[in-house]
Amino acid sequence: MKKVLLSTLILGFAFFAFSCRSAPVAGITDPNMPPWINDHPPEGVLWAIGTAGHAQMQMRLTMSEANARQAIANQIAVQAQGMITAWAREAGGINDTAAAEFSETVFRQLVDITLVGVVPDIRWDAPDGQLWTRVRMTQADASRTVADEVSRAIDSEAARFAEWRAMNALEEMDRQLQRNAP
Repeated sequence: MKKVLLSTLILGFAFFAFSCRSAPVAGITDPNMPPWINDHPPEGVLWAIGTAGHAQMQMRLTMSEANARQAIANQIAVQAQGMITAWAREAGGINDTAAAEFSETVFRQLVDITLVGVVPDIRWDAPDGQLWTRVRMTQADASRTVADEVSRAIDSEAARFAEWRAMNALEEMDRQLQRNAP
């Protein structure tokens, strides 16, 4: 049931991502950024951009597409985990105090989703050697992706329940056999 609820929330966030648009960043004139960097996708389409600067063209193609697909996956479903640790110590007298402080932030994002219908939309070679790739995904494909994830979660939950029921039935049979043993 938790997975169904989580999957429903993911679907809601996917539709939310399609409806949200931000204003373009004005004044970007970097010659190493593509001219379409501030373009907005048409209604019902998600875009994501990936870059790669490897020396071999095939590696640049593969990695820039992979980075763009990762960005699409992050727009649909991401599990974010974070932790902040803070430590402070002070010692000494009124006029002679020594203090030490420490803080750290740990953060990671995990994405585990099978994408359906993500295709390269446009590529651009920057003067600095970076390859920029924009990929696109329609709202229908995003809905199908989320629906597939929900279906997998439900199937997985049903399989675990069936396995649990089978184990309980075998244990019950063992108890009955022990009771009836001579």
